[in-house]
Amino acid sequence: MENKIAFVTGGTSGIGKEIVLRLLDKGCYVITCYNNNEKNANELRNISNDKLIVKKCDVSNEQEVKLIIDFIKETYGHLDYLINNAGTFIDSYIKEFDIEDFKKVININFIGKVICSKLSYPIMKEKGAIVNISSSLGITPCEESAAYCASAAAIINFTKASALEFSDKLIRVNSICPSFTPTPLALRGWTKEEIEEKIKNTPLKRLNTVEDTANLCLFLLSEEASFISGENISINGARLK
Repeated sequence: MENKIAFVTGGTSGIGKEIVLRLLDKGCYVITCYNNNEKNANELRNISNDKLIVKKCDVSNEQEVKLIIDFIKETYGHLDYLINNAGTFIDSYIKEFDIEDFKKVININFIGKVICSKLSYPIMKEKGAIVNISSSLGITPCEESAAYCASAAAIINFTKASALEFSDKLIRVNSICPSFTPTPLALRGWTKEEIEEKIKNTPLKRLNTVEDTANLCLFLLSEEASFISGENISINGARLK
């Protein structure tokens, strides 16, 4: 992975940040983006790695994404890896969901991945790789998160369609479905008791970590996964329902 060019969306916190740090450790040039948390962005910038660039971008805004893709093309000439990680959630029951909030979740979590994939494809080298971060809720939905569940399910099938279409350049596309991961974003609204219940109901008796997802992501980007494409892989500690 030394000197490969990677674009990681939503890379200033949680799973995305861990992926960014791991890619830097492997010697990659990493361009990442964030939407509105300047504090997280500045903390990442403070690691002072000359192979890291942090930019502000709303992935659901095609023009803003295009500016980053143009920057990558002008600066590096091409792109090797795309990790579509940026996401958000707004919880509400369907009967009460504000439609604009519903659209916001779909636009950031799903349409943002479509935009980044579409615009990245022309500058991606042959045998490049894309990893889309989805969620276990795309497979087994829950109440009060219909928008998030719908966007996660859409990502899985979009991954498969992309793998077929992008194979003309031998680009591999896979998705990952992490189970509940205790990041600052994911922990909002959860009580200690609810977290303990999740651990109790997980056969391997712990929660997913950002390291678990980053490990799988880097494997899927690597040559060791050179014949894996169009797959969705769950990280669930044997929690199958």
